[in-house]
Amino acid sequence: MTTPPTARQGPAEAGAGSWRQLFGGGRGLYVVMLNLGIGLHAVDVFVVSTIMPDVVRDLGGAHFYAWSTMLYMVASIVGAAATAPLRRARGGRQAYCIGAILFLAGSIGCALAPNMALFILARAVQGFGGGIVLSRSMAMVGELFPEAMKKPILALISSTWGVAALIGPALGGSFAAVDFWRGAFWFNLPFVLIFLGAALRRLPADKPERPATFGFPYRRMGLLTAGVLCIGIASEGGSALARAGLILLALLLVYGTFILDRAGENRLFPSRPLSPMTTTGSAYWAMFLASMTHTVIGVFLPLALQELKGETPIAAGYMMAALAIGWTSASVFTARWQGGAVNAAMIGGMLLCVIGLAGLAIGVTSQPAWVLTLLNTLVGIGLGSSNLHIVAAAMRHATPGEESITASSIPTMRSLGIAFGAAAAGAVANAMGLTDDLRAADVAHAVTWVLGLGVLAPLCGFFFVLRFVSLLRRNTGAGIPD
Repeated sequence: MTTPPTARQGPAEAGAGSWRQLFGGGRGLYVVMLNLGIGLHAVDVFVVSTIMPDVVRDLGGAHFYAWSTMLYMVASIVGAAATAPLRRARGGRQAYCIGAILFLAGSIGCALAPNMALFILARAVQGFGGGIVLSRSMAMVGELFPEAMKKPILALISSTWGVAALIGPALGGSFAAVDFWRGAFWFNLPFVLIFLGAALRRLPADKPERPATFGFPYRRMGLLTAGVLCIGIASEGGSALARAGLILLALLLVYGTFILDRAGENRLFPSRPLSPMTTTGSAYWAMFLASMTHTVIGVFLPLALQELKGETPIAAGYMMAALAIGWTSASVFTARWQGGAVNAAMIGGMLLCVIGLAGLAIGVTSQPAWVLTLLNTLVGIGLGSSNLHIVAAAMRHATPGEESITASSIPTMRSLGIAFGAAAAGAVANAMGLTDDLRAADVAHAVTWVLGLGVLAPLCGFFFVLRFVSLLRRNTGAGIPD
């Protein structure tokens, strides 16, 4: 087995940080493996949303339609949170492979499911495995790549999500067109096997960290699971009062998880993950609020494009993909920025999110679809510019000894932002009179309120980014070192 490159390589190798160097020094297979693992999770999200009408027609259980996505989301959040203790108990390579095996088992279960109940159960298994793979992938960015390579590899990861947003609906639509929705899950089989083979052959076989003394944190995982389930149920419907109550209960349960985790031996999160007095806490809040930002758009802008602008579902879907394209383009373009330019990217990027989302709120009823698409792209550019550098700096300035857990818990914080964003947007729309009739006037009123109140997410995120940059300057003396 070859010795893997690490984040501790010398300046001669780490200095240039070019795109070509990502694939040199034995790193090429790691680049492919990380992006393949993330790509499996990302493409699946878009494929399943496309084939679900066919699944329901075949298996029945239309009242469980939304549960397929909700349980996948819940399980992926819990899987991501479980990754750090799993790594300590089984080692990083085994944790990665366990996640891939669970994702594969869930995919096979979905492909073979004879009814909707078993289908959504398999989706939960698939989501749990996908969450582990996603979380370990983020952790291994810090473990396997030198500092100068982190931004380029994170930019490539962002591009993987952008590609998934483009090909996922087309891939799912292709299987639906030939009346073989099960093929969308069999499609995962060869790629997961390739991924597993590469992980087993090339990843370092690190040893567990005192597995006998690290009990799995079942109580904290139970609280987190209950909290995320409350968010998921709140996002699926009900009265405004019921939604608000479920969101409040979810907040209490998730916060209780963080409280218990402070004193836990087998930690799920790094120290003080919600404190704006730390770089980790301020970065996590910025990521959480950024995820709420794009979720508010993703949930209700397609509805506005179809019901108010007369766009077809496919056209609306690709207009929504403009956000992912803007995100990917900005990530790649700014990946090699250094020093003060990094601060400008983080601060300016979040400001672009505020401007773009405010423009959508103001213009959703009055502006043509192409203007809304441009504003959506602007939000994507802002997210891509800011998130790349926030993630890289959060990893770099993690508390000593907590580098891996800081990186691996980033997907959990982002997913929590997505979950809370969807639930809050649904509660606002429900309170503003959105009904199943989807009358144009009701849609216009509800979506305007959702997007308008949604501006609070990037606006608060902007202030957390300012705090984050201030802490970085204090820690380094002059900002982010080159």
